[in-house]
Amino acid sequence: MPPLIRPNDRILFQGDSITDAGRRDTPDGLGNGYVAQIRGSLQALRPDLPLRILNRGIGGDRTAELLARWHADCLDLEPDVLSLMIGVNDVWRKRGTWQGQAHIPLPEFTANLSQLLELARTAGIRQLVLLSPTTIDHANDSDLNQMLGDYAAAAQRLATTFDALYIPARETLLAARRQAPEVNWTPDGCHPSPAGHALLAATWLQATGLAGPLPPPPREPGAKRA
Repeated sequence: MPPLIRPNDRILFQGDSITDAGRRDTPDGLGNGYVAQIRGSLQALRPDLPLRILNRGIGGDRTAELLARWHADCLDLEPDVLSLMIGVNDVWRKRGTWQGQAHIPLPEFTANLSQLLELARTAGIRQLVLLSPTTIDHANDSDLNQMLGDYAAAAQRLATTFDALYIPARETLLAARRQAPEVNWTPDGCHPSPAGHALLAATWLQATGLAGPLPPPPREPGAKRA
């Protein structure tokens, strides 16, 4: 079975503010979140694997906004691998509109996400990676977090339909908040802290098979082998 990620792949990360993570304010355009941590880990752990990593997440986006910019911010970039995490804002707007955006019901979310994945497949993107939307509130069992669980389940079903790798970002974060409540995983209940982003990055690297042991340090000239 060929590896999921191959040398010289162009990997595009797409989504909302969790993926965005201030990317337009950083020189490399990757932001300060899990995308940047993935790139840093790959540079340290897999210097043998040249990759180009792009981040086009935009804070506040729902599946509707993603569809509207899908050609310019995904298909036209011709990635080999697409990593997508979306859905938090589709649910969050249930508490009220934001900049004219309203709640996106589950059937519409499912249709939108299906269209995004279909367009990506039709465009020839080799590997799809779909992360479940994570959390909204501090309490794992709040009304909106329970609703978001239905959206994550829909994403998992679509991952099977489109032969995408499903990464349980939500499930992993919920478990971490239960098991280590003393850690500030999500300061506002939604947006990850550095620890939260590190958890997402580690989950992504493990799921894609890119987590591994550190390479041996280079030998100094003239040094003898042990």
